[in-house]
Amino acid sequence: MKMKRCFILSIFCCYFFSPSLAMADIEIKGGYLRAVPPGQMMSAAFMQLTNNTDREITIIGGSSPAVKAIELHQHTMVDGVMKMRKIPSLSIQPASTVTLKPGGLHIMFIGLKRLLNKGDNFSFDLIFKNGQSQTLTLPIKSIVNP
Repeated sequence: MKMKRCFILSIFCCYFFSPSLAMADIEIKGGYLRAVPPGQMMSAAFMQLTNNTDREITIIGGSSPAVKAIELHQHTMVDGVMKMRKIPSLSIQPASTVTLKPGGLHIMFIGLKRLLNKGDNFSFDLIFKNGQSQTLTLPIKSIVNP
């Protein structure tokens, strides 16, 4: 009986405290980072994020030892001029899809510590409002031909 209780408790803990739980509910399609020329210290990631749950999921940023900062950004038109600004979070409503794309919402990588060459991969963690994180590994694609 004690063994059965221990087993049930371990399953409960794995389900509710697993760091990958947050992403298990988000489907990612078409994700990539832009390749950058030598000397360029910033890049961006684009993808489709689909929330397959009945609750809102909120991304608040990211982290990686290969970059100084990872922020959520959005392009908006202000007085006829396209401007990029940092946003504090990105909420994905239940049963909906958010598209991160050039000229719109995207994940910004500031202070790159290595080159992003076409054909390589880049790993980073997405951080969620609930404190969980999930590692993503995305391909690096050409600026001209993503």
